Amino acid sequence: MVRAVDSAGQRDHARAPSSGGRARDPELDDAITTATTALLGERGFAGLTIEAIARRAGVARATVYRRWPNLDALLAHVLRGVVHEVPVPDCGRVRDDLIAILEHELAMVRQDAGKLYPSLGVQAKKADPGARGALADLMLHRRAAVRAVLRRGVDRGEIRDDADLELAFFVVWGAVYYRHLFAFGCDAPMEPDFVTTLVDAVLVSIGTG
Repeated sequence: MVRAVDSAGQRDHARAPSSGGRARDPELDDAITTATTALLGERGFAGLTIEAIARRAGVARATVYRRWPNLDALLAHVLRGVVHEVPVPDCGRVRDDLIAILEHELAMVRQDAGKLYPSLGVQAKKADPGARGALADLMLHRRAAVRAVLRRGVDRGEIRDDADLELAFFVVWGAVYYRHLFAFGCDAPMEPDFVTTLVDAVLVSIGTG
């Protein structure tokens, strides 16, 4: 394959020699996505531009625009990249399951989305339907997994039949997420036993034991 180079000497698509057309280069896609994620974490959405993303990725602006027509479309792509299937643990007790799933989700937020959620969440409200849909998918994946653990707790007789599982989800996940944001924004490290203490407190109100 012959690598095309734009007038600025920056990388562009790899050409498909058989047809003369241009094939998508996954390395460039990854470079642009990585640059977008890094800049969001450093500057927030207010400091994000296609020009800055292209410069960080080492490509021309035209290379970005060939893949995504505007910044909103690129943000939707970034959001979809942090959507993942959430494994539902089965440790034998609802307490252990909740601790395991919340610890897992907290680790994912710290790893790939902790700095992105605030900027992406605000922007998705103003962005195109693709960005809003990607944000909704991200939230629904988390809710479905935690609710599955809570529902199994009801089935096992560890959570009351009349417990409001929707409220319980927001109590446990909301507390973990906002405690993480507080730690990040206020330089106040999260307590090592925060998740365990939270789960025990919630189960006092919805548990049967």
